[in-house]
Amino acid sequence: MSDVSSTAWKPFEIIPYGVVLHVPTDWEALPPVPANGPEILRATGGAGRMLIVFKMPAGGLTAAQVADKAQEKLAAHGFADFTRTETRFAGRSGVALDFVTRDGDGKVARRTREYFAVRGNAAFVLGMGSASWAEHLPLIEQIAERFELAD
Repeated sequence: MSDVSSTAWKPFEIIPYGVVLHVPTDWEALPPVPANGPEILRATGGAGRMLIVFKMPAGGLTAAQVADKAQEKLAAHGFADFTRTETRFAGRSGVALDFVTRDGDGKVARRTREYFAVRGNAAFVLGMGSASWAEHLPLIEQIAERFELAD
């Protein structure tokens, strides 16, 4: 799905957290996986198309500082090739952190992007990845562009 210009969207309201996630209409919400930590929603659009939303205490940190802490944890779990970009996310200044997962031969198996924003004392993270990055990146960017945090 590289042409997202004609995609129809639907909202998933995560009412207790003041979050609205907009995804294509053929996507479905899945329950959080407690082993993933502060996950509040998963959604999927079929094989190879999944996203996760996290909420965690910001502890007075900026979105960039939260992304730095996440990068440290991700690197400790074997993720690599991090790049960080300042961006608008959830209607405010945010950060996009890109990284890869490598297979046993050292080849890139999956690329992932996590978007970070802070509202008050809460940090929100939207994570999406793909083995078909060029194909899925436009969709990933559109989902992130539509992500809402209510004040």
